[in-house]
Amino acid sequence: MSKSSLIILLALMGFCLCAEAHYPLAEPEIISTQIVNLIDLSEPIFLDIQAGDFTSALDYHIRYMLLEKGADIREWTSENNPFYLPSLTDSIPKSLLPLSLAKAHLVIVTMDLSSTKVETKSFLSYHSESYPLYSFQIKQIELPSYKLLRVDNLSFTDSKIRSSNSNITSLKWFEPILAVTAISSIIYLLWTIE
Repeated sequence: MSKSSLIILLALMGFCLCAEAHYPLAEPEIISTQIVNLIDLSEPIFLDIQAGDFTSALDYHIRYMLLEKGADIREWTSENNPFYLPSLTDSIPKSLLPLSLAKAHLVIVTMDLSSTKVETKSFLSYHSESYPLYSFQIKQIELPSYKLLRVDNLSFTDSKIRSSNSNITSLKWFEPILAVTAISSIIYLLWTIE
């Protein structure tokens, strides 16, 4: 085994230990762009965004991007609510007739906040950081039939906000001996291999 193959083997082992899941950053512009790319623009759209602290920023960015793409975005008030039309009698089916629409899509965006933990382990220490993980669920529903057309899920993390928990684990009596033996074995192999 040559020195170069030994170095490549050590690099591959180190890479495997460092691999972890990466999520896009939780910036309103990035989130909005990915959500807009999922929305079907073939029918008029009603938006319902419930995303906690991100609601106002997402509402603005999503509407702006949809308008740039030429989408037909509709608003509703208590008089023309497409979900429940109490002004219509029971003999007339509840539909989108008051809005002059035969069909429309309702896009519901909800957010779930959880956390993801990134752990860094080395031979003698352990370090973990928790990042908030924002999971957005995007449902597209056909109105007036309330048929679910599509469900998507997007996850984002915010690496600026984190809680850190650093621990140096207690050393067992044999760990320093193992470390010295491993390092000296690698040095011996590199020195003696031609």
